[in-house]
Amino acid sequence: MEITDVVHAWRRIGQAQAAYLRALAEYSVQHEHTVDVTAELALGLGESEHVVRRELEWARQLTSRLPETLSVLARGDIDLRKASKVVHQTRPLSDTNAAEVDQLVADKLKVRSADSIRRCAYRAVHRVDPDGTAARARQRRADRKVTLRHREDAMATVSAYLPAERASAVYARIDRRARAMRTHGESRTTDQLRADALADHLLADCSCGKRADNDHGRSSATFPASAESGKAEVYVHIDFETLARIRNNPAHLSGHGPVPAEVARQIATDRKSTWRRIITDPQTGAPLDVGRERYRPPAVTADYVTVRDRECRFPGCHRPAEFTDLDHVRPHGCDGPTCASNLIGLCRRHHLVKHTPNWLFELEADGSLRVTTPEGTIRTGEPAHAENAADGRKLAERKRRRRRGNRRNRSRSSRHTTENRGNGRQDGAQRKSNVTSPP
Repeated sequence: MEITDVVHAWRRIGQAQAAYLRALAEYSVQHEHTVDVTAELALGLGESEHVVRRELEWARQLTSRLPETLSVLARGDIDLRKASKVVHQTRPLSDTNAAEVDQLVADKLKVRSADSIRRCAYRAVHRVDPDGTAARARQRRADRKVTLRHREDAMATVSAYLPAERASAVYARIDRRARAMRTHGESRTTDQLRADALADHLLADCSCGKRADNDHGRSSATFPASAESGKAEVYVHIDFETLARIRNNPAHLSGHGPVPAEVARQIATDRKSTWRRIITDPQTGAPLDVGRERYRPPAVTADYVTVRDRECRFPGCHRPAEFTDLDHVRPHGCDGPTCASNLIGLCRRHHLVKHTPNWLFELEADGSLRVTTPEGTIRTGEPAHAENAADGRKLAERKRRRRRGNRRNRSRSSRHTTENRGNGRQDGAQRKSNVTSPP
C-alpha cells in the first residue's frame, strides 16, 4: 500500500459526493411542488431532516451559485466538508458576488485543509464585498454572548462569543499566565494550566504573586507578578492607506484572519487599548513599521519575522506567529546566517517535524516555503501577505476585463444604433423618391 493508493481512495469520495449533490439538486427541483422534499429524502436516506435540509442547501448553492467549487469537488480534489466552507462563507452574498468568490478561490482549494479553505474563502469575501463584510461584522458583534453547556463526568463547557480582537487578547493573557505558572515541579499540562488560570481569574480577586480567597475557598493557582502585570499582545496587520482612511481594505488579525477596515482602525487608534499597530505596504502586505522603539536591536529581526510570517509557515498550519519558534531554514551549524531571509516561524510540532530525518524544508527566493516529505510529497506554502496580494491582483484583473467587455458592448450597441438610423434615413429618402405628384 502506497500513499498514492490512499489519496486515490480519498479522491473517489469527493467524486461520489459531487454526484450525490447533483442528484439532490435535480430531485428537489423536479419535486418541490409535489412532495415535502425534506421529509421524503429523510425517510429514503435514513437521515434526520436537519441533516437533509443542510445537504439540500449545499446542493442548491453549489449547483446554482458555485459551479467552479463543485467542479473541484467532482474531480476529487476536495471533499464535501471542505466544499461546505465555501458555501458557508458565500451564503450572505448576492449571486454576482458569490460567483466572483467562486472564481477567486477555485484554483486554491486543492491540497488545503478545511480550515485553510474557510480562511481562503473568508479573505475572498472581504475582497469582493468589503462594505457588506463591515455591516455583517457590526451585526455579529451585537450577538456576543456567554453560554454554559453541561458535559458528562462532572464537567462543563463555558463558551464566550466575542469580537475577534477581544477574544484573541483574552486567550493571549490566559496563555501568558499559564506559561508563567510552569515552574519546576509543576505537573499540570499547559492546557490544564490555562483552564485553571481562567477559572481562578474569573472567580477570585487575585493579587499578583499571592493566593486569593473567594467564596468557595482558596484559589488553586499562584500567579507570579510578571504574569499578572504583563500585557496581552495581539497583532493586527493593516495597510497604511486603510489606516489613513484612504482605502477600506480588510486588515488581518493574527490567528483569526481578515477583519473589516473600520474594526482594525478602531483597534489601532483606541488609546485605552494595548494593541500594537503594524503598518504594511498596501500592494504587497510586507511590513513597513514594526514599532522598533519598544525593542533592543537584537530583537528587531525576530519581531520582523513574526510580523512577516503571521502564522506558522508549515503549509496548512495557522498557529499564530507569536506562538511559534524561530528556526534557521539553512541550519546554523551549516553556515546558515541568522537573518530574516534565513529565518521562519514554525509551531513547536512542525519545528520538530523539520528536524525529523528525511524531511526537507527549502525557502524559495519569493519567500514561499517548499516542504518535501519522506514519501516524496511536495507542498509549497506562501507567506500570508503574499497570498492576500495575489488575491487583490486577481480580483483587479477580473474587474478590468469586465470593464473592457462592457466598453466593447457599449461600442457595438452604439455602432448598431448609428447604422439603424442611417438605414432609416435611406429608407425615408427612397420613399420620398417614389412619391409622384397628383395629375
